[in-house]
Amino acid sequence: MKSWFQFSILLVLGFSAAIQDDNELIGQPEIQCNADTIDMQFRTRKQFNGKVYVKGSYNRPECRVDYSTKDQFGRPVGGIKLNHGACNMDRQRMIAPEGMMFSTVLIISFHPLFLTRMDKAYHIRCMYKEAARTVTAAIDVSNLPTESVQSDLPMPTCSYTIRRDQLDGPILKYAKVGDQVVHRWQCDSEDYGLLVHSCYVEDGQGEKQMIIDERGCHTDRLLLGDPTYVEALNMAYRESFVFKFADRIAVRFQCEIRLCLKDDGGCDGITPPMCSFKDANSNEKQIVKRNARTFKPKDADMFSQTVYVMDKENGDSTSAQAAEIRELDPQTICLAPKLLVVAVTFFTFIFVLFVTTILVVVYHRYCKNEIKNVVREYY
Repeated sequence: MKSWFQFSILLVLGFSAAIQDDNELIGQPEIQCNADTIDMQFRTRKQFNGKVYVKGSYNRPECRVDYSTKDQFGRPVGGIKLNHGACNMDRQRMIAPEGMMFSTVLIISFHPLFLTRMDKAYHIRCMYKEAARTVTAAIDVSNLPTESVQSDLPMPTCSYTIRRDQLDGPILKYAKVGDQVVHRWQCDSEDYGLLVHSCYVEDGQGEKQMIIDERGCHTDRLLLGDPTYVEALNMAYRESFVFKFADRIAVRFQCEIRLCLKDDGGCDGITPPMCSFKDANSNEKQIVKRNARTFKPKDADMFSQTVYVMDKENGDSTSAQAAEIRELDPQTICLAPKLLVVAVTFFTFIFVLFVTTILVVVYHRYCKNEIKNVVREYY
């Protein structure tokens, strides 16, 4: 019995070690924002035999790295290097701070075929700020003292969101084709006006379609009409219905906004756009005239959240399943998949250990003496 007890302890320890014997990352990945590329390096506890790829671009060889290498100290290493704009990388002009931001989502997968609980996803952002240079020339005429007076308005923070049903509705994450939504562009300043223009809808895999042109007018009213501007000119919105690309599950919208300073008519001829006129020459002339003012209109890129869209029939079946789930007994106990697997494994091990112990006890109590008697009679 003592030897069997020791064997059981060793079996339990071995079982626990097998559960914990998984590869994992050491610390956080290192990101390098280079002049033309973005580089990510990371280390793992064991030899890394998985892959690193850009989310949504796994089937493109230039966006995926499969490898197994070690550094000079014999430790597993891995990484990936992407050129700016490659693999559907987002390129966004920023106004606060002013510059250019490149961003993408990289996934580190340990299994050669499937995504598992050990895998990690990282949203990588590299911000390249514009350097402001001031060139001055001074002529000394007299010894009169000079005083510098400067007043700069802070740049606003702007956002682009898609709301459910109404202007102040919840931000949409999941929808089905035909759901009513409201596109909302807003800047948190009363001093600036905005113009929404050059909007595209994209599927996250490289395909996109223009829905608002460079003048700020719609290209297909069935998809999205002309934005409506509030009186303060710092917000625009437009009601629409959810649509998606064929055989795609996600959509995201990208727009450019042009900021103008409302003081002294600085937004006249810029926003709101006159979409009822097809001739854009007059509008362009007014914009050029305003550019000569102290504040030059600034353009920035805005991205909406990603919306996952289901077909109508899938949406109806999902709703029916949700209704069926809500009708379950409130005393029903639900377990998370990971917890369920651990619980089943643990109780299975306990059951096997219990049955084995009973068999050993029965053997020592009843069978051992019978075997001894048979041996004695034989000899």
